[in-house]
Amino acid sequence: MTTLLTDLTILEKYYDIVRVIDPLATASLPPAVCGLWDCYHLRNSAPTCKNCVSLQAIQQKETFSKMEVRKGKFYMITAIPLELDGRTVALELIKCVSEKTVENFLPMPGKGTNLCRSIAKLNDLAIKDALTNIFNRRYINEQLPLEISLAKQHNQPFSIVMADIDYFKQINDQYGHLVGDEVLKLFATQLQNNIRTNNGDWIARYGGEEFLIVLNNCLESPAYKITEKFRKIIEQTPFTTSAGQLHITASFGVHTFSGQENDLRQLFDKVDSQLYHAKQAGRNCTAATNRKNFSRNGFTGNGVNHVKKLRRF
Repeated sequence: MTTLLTDLTILEKYYDIVRVIDPLATASLPPAVCGLWDCYHLRNSAPTCKNCVSLQAIQQKETFSKMEVRKGKFYMITAIPLELDGRTVALELIKCVSEKTVENFLPMPGKGTNLCRSIAKLNDLAIKDALTNIFNRRYINEQLPLEISLAKQHNQPFSIVMADIDYFKQINDQYGHLVGDEVLKLFATQLQNNIRTNNGDWIARYGGEEFLIVLNNCLESPAYKITEKFRKIIEQTPFTTSAGQLHITASFGVHTFSGQENDLRQLFDKVDSQLYHAKQAGRNCTAATNRKNFSRNGFTGNGVNHVKKLRRF
């Protein structure tokens, strides 16, 4: 530790902020510089950083850099993975840079306000799905471990929902992949428009026609009700596509973090299991870990086969 502190002192001559941080443990060594760069992970308030290079460095054991704009100033942030006392942490080096430096860093930077937009767009591209414009699989892999860590530290519940568009292959086969893409975008928009905005909830495309919804501070019972709201909205909303209006349904699996899941694999296994039950029950329904019955169209049953054909309005 003494050697590390000496090294940090040397680096402070060249950078505006130098700190060693473990985002998953919401701690920094030595104490972080307060103020402008007092990280979300340290003060547990305000929106989390959406493209956290420290998380990337820790998870992938590689050095990552990005540009940020704060209060009209441009910053270069570099995160380097370090092994410290048996755990992997990140060394963050933050430097205020000139506009000219930023122009050299970006492929097509622009000037002034456009430069700020270019930086924001670049950071968004790293974590957004190009088709649906919601978060992507990379964001899931980086953010969910943080959700698990925060839930354990603060004893706060959160639930995850896996959604799967029913008979999506049939849509592609019958109307073509371009219409399938339209359906994916419309589906994502419906989820995004109806998510809780003041709870830190978020939505991501897990892959293909599967979507992940994270409901913060939410136990299973309210999570189930929220998910049923999603299901009914999808069921009752005509999707206007280039092939006409299509009637789409989706199946949902719900799992509430129990504190026993230590990694993403265990969490995904639990919610995948519930999605499987929902599909086995006939699709267009919601299944949750601690519920024995499935709700669909106002009917509660125990797995009666139900096939709803894709149709136009």
